[in-house]
Amino acid sequence: LGLHFITSGRVKLVKEDRAGRCQIVRIVHGPDLLGDRAFFAEKPYACTGEVMEESAISFLQPSHFWEFFGRNPDMHRLLAQRYAVELGRAEDYMHCLSVCTINTRMAARLLKSSRQSSRERAPKGEFVLTESRTELAQVLGTTPEAVSRSLAILCTKNVIAVSGRRVRVLNEDRLRLSSCLHDSLN
Repeated sequence: LGLHFITSGRVKLVKEDRAGRCQIVRIVHGPDLLGDRAFFAEKPYACTGEVMEESAISFLQPSHFWEFFGRNPDMHRLLAQRYAVELGRAEDYMHCLSVCTINTRMAARLLKSSRQSSRERAPKGEFVLTESRTELAQVLGTTPEAVSRSLAILCTKNVIAVSGRRVRVLNEDRLRLSSCLHDSLN
């Protein structure tokens, strides 16, 4: 019945089916909105948000949003752009889940994590996985066992080295060649 705005931190949006199986729909990094599509559609939000680290989240009452929205015509264009980008990512993600192997999805996810860590002044090609094996499986649309096998295959091929959650990219070119090309994972 309103909007949540994450100013800092990370929140995973999880959907659960009737059998209790969970999938992480996406991971939101601040600053970003949560629940906006449901808000505009006037529907209940279909995901559960779970913080993954210390986060600052604010709630915006509908009346305050609509007042602000009405006074700022540029918001219409910005929101339309945001939804166009998100729709494209969702289409890429669905396509990737249906045509890419778990190994190519894993390689793409590792490339994304490596790029993010290099922006955070970590040693080049080294990073700590912020998700557990179960969370990675939920993001990649597979099982924790398949995640472990995929990591093991990349290690055997000397593409990466893994110790717990710490990953070191040994051959970025081979990792890039092994990955799928969809923006939803890169």
